[in-house]
Amino acid sequence: MAQPPFPQYQQPKQSRGPLVLGGALVLVLFAVFAVGVVLILKRGDDKPSATSTSTSTKPSTPQAVEFRRVLKADPGTCPSPSPQGVYCDAKGTRYTLGKVELDGSHVSEVKAAQSNNGTSYWYVGLTLDQEGTRLFGQLTTDLATKQSPANQLAIVVGNEVATAPAVNSPITAGKVEISGNYTQSDVEALAAKITG
Repeated sequence: MAQPPFPQYQQPKQSRGPLVLGGALVLVLFAVFAVGVVLILKRGDDKPSATSTSTSTKPSTPQAVEFRRVLKADPGTCPSPSPQGVYCDAKGTRYTLGKVELDGSHVSEVKAAQSNNGTSYWYVGLTLDQEGTRLFGQLTTDLATKQSPANQLAIVVGNEVATAPAVNSPITAGKVEISGNYTQSDVEALAAKITG
């Protein structure tokens, strides 16, 4: 009688599932780590772009920014010291101004920004609180009915006239722009002067 053949020993096949799963996990961890490094490097390298804005807090004191009516404007040199009620701008124009009708206590936000609508220019944006919006609306409504220079509104920052635009129509939205031929560094410095 013939002997039955000896059973052949075969090594069991090992499943590749854990190996594939482990490899996928390593790749996912590597991808997460790489994204994290990129984000950290990007955060450390952020610099304001041409359209970026920097937002600051409220003015440091109520006197940091004041809104006054222009009673008289004279080009020329600024007297030193200036008489009571006389303020000058960077160009040397002397302004005789009325009383403070609105001040920094009604400004809730100050920001340096660049306009993106058509023409590009740098400005300091002021947002007024509810009471400030009401007072500014009343002031500009009255100024819009006047002739030059009585229709001008001086925005005084640190005892200097930052701007004195003519008001042609009421401004009731509670947003004020201080603009001129400003560069980005000019508006950032002006915003810092207001916020202290």
